[in-house]
Amino acid sequence: MISKIKSIINRYPNLFSLLLFVLLSFLLVLPYLHGPAYQHMPGWDGRFHISRVAESYLNLKAGHITQINPSIMTKTFGSFGYPQNIFYPIFVMLPEAFLQLIIGNAYGAYLVFVGLIFFLTFASMYVCTLNLSSNHYTALLSSILYGLGHFTLTINLFYRSFGGSFAFIFIPIAFYGIYQIAIADYRKWWILSLGVTGLIFSDLPDASVSLLLLLLSFLVTFTESESIQTKAKRFLRLVYAGILTIGLTAFFLFPLIQNLLFVKNIAVTKLMLSKTAYPLINLFITDKLASYSLGISGLILVVCIAIYWQKFKVPYKYFSVMLIISILMASTVFPWTPFDKYLSFIQFVGRFLYFANFLAALLGASAITELVHGMQNKKIVISLFCVIGILAGTSLNFNIKHSQVNNSVYETNWRDFQKSTLNNNVYDYLPSKSVGLKDKLLKHDINVMNPKKQIKQLKWSTGYNVIHYQIKAQYAYEKLILPNIYYPGFATYVNGTKVDGGYTKQNLITTPIKKGINQIDVRYIKTPVQLFSIWLSVLSWIGLLIFNLLSLKRKK
Repeated sequence: MISKIKSIINRYPNLFSLLLFVLLSFLLVLPYLHGPAYQHMPGWDGRFHISRVAESYLNLKAGHITQINPSIMTKTFGSFGYPQNIFYPIFVMLPEAFLQLIIGNAYGAYLVFVGLIFFLTFASMYVCTLNLSSNHYTALLSSILYGLGHFTLTINLFYRSFGGSFAFIFIPIAFYGIYQIAIADYRKWWILSLGVTGLIFSDLPDASVSLLLLLLSFLVTFTESESIQTKAKRFLRLVYAGILTIGLTAFFLFPLIQNLLFVKNIAVTKLMLSKTAYPLINLFITDKLASYSLGISGLILVVCIAIYWQKFKVPYKYFSVMLIISILMASTVFPWTPFDKYLSFIQFVGRFLYFANFLAALLGASAITELVHGMQNKKIVISLFCVIGILAGTSLNFNIKHSQVNNSVYETNWRDFQKSTLNNNVYDYLPSKSVGLKDKLLKHDINVMNPKKQIKQLKWSTGYNVIHYQIKAQYAYEKLILPNIYYPGFATYVNGTKVDGGYTKQNLITTPIKKGINQIDVRYIKTPVQLFSIWLSVLSWIGLLIFNLLSLKRKK
């Protein structure tokens, strides 16, 4: 029986690996399936990200699949028309909305979604490493090191930062793309575009840091002896990849840029990067179960890489240097103070650990494959890392459960977890000058905004990309202030007629009204920039599909 199993594994290594990934993903979320739900305190990443998908779910539940990507939030995030999805794309989170619709519970859907993210992280790393090394063992080991690493577990299970979680999936794809352009088959340049597109849709600050390190990785091309013509072709394909990425992401990036230029200064927290750096030792050895750290396992991988470094091929030697650079840039060793003013959009330097985490797994697996002799010993190594990773994830769960205050979570039942997803107090994309108005905005009361005017609000309600008010006015007014913030695309209608009322210095929407009953509708209408960028992205995606179909046809 055992010999038959071994025979099947040897014959179908990819299938075995995928089944192992399914098992590991299930074991990581298994401890959370038993008992109550644990929700993050308001203001934490986990609370914010799970709230992002709530509006899409509510629209799906109402049977409106075309409303799965609202531009403004009218049922969640305060229900005052906050443009969450314009500043932070929801696309990679949409499967969670469908899961919630199928499962019927937000916490159950969340756990299945986390399991799916772990599986895709394992699979992405496996495919990347297999294509780079042509070695099934190295690919399997790198996947386990990557998916069960301290940093990966921290982001996925403790911070519950879905933006970062998806970055784990797309970094291997983007790296494989830049590798192909730099020193392999540059005709696969479009893979880089797909990877970077995924990163941008996951989390823009994470993508910015990863993109910087990917561009530095491209310099590995100069370690290969090639003609100037070949180098020029490689550089040209890098440009192609950049142009295609802009096209693929235009329907998010262009409206984002439009709104950033209009708002000028959003309320998102800006930290001094030098204050967010970690002592170098803390990036490996920490007294916390969850932290921005590579952990002891990361330290072991770095040691293995150092031992085997001399025997690495030149490209891997270069990537080893990139690994050291990534680690140092997350530490206090790097002089961040001069950059505090100019790179504040990064928010914190721990983002460099995403790339370091990937390179440590890739290079560490390659080194261990050569350092450990005998298939039996190699299997023991994989088994050990699997057991250690699962135990680490389980320990993290127990720590969260028994030390809720220290972990900024609270215990709730699965039903109330769903209710809590509708409440969120993070409004990073309000104009800075409008932050002080938040409490008034949340009241949805025109009387509060206009205390000296003789008006009475009769009704308030919301719909898809629209907010409705009904008021009764004793007099006509030229400038009635509404509890809504103006962004490009907002339009006001009074009794069915579009009006141009403008907005205050704090970006509050204003409108003229007549004496008597007034029906006021604040709508979001796609801007010309949005419409253009949507068509540009549609054509880019179609072009990419046609390009690949033609490439496949030529190969045949």
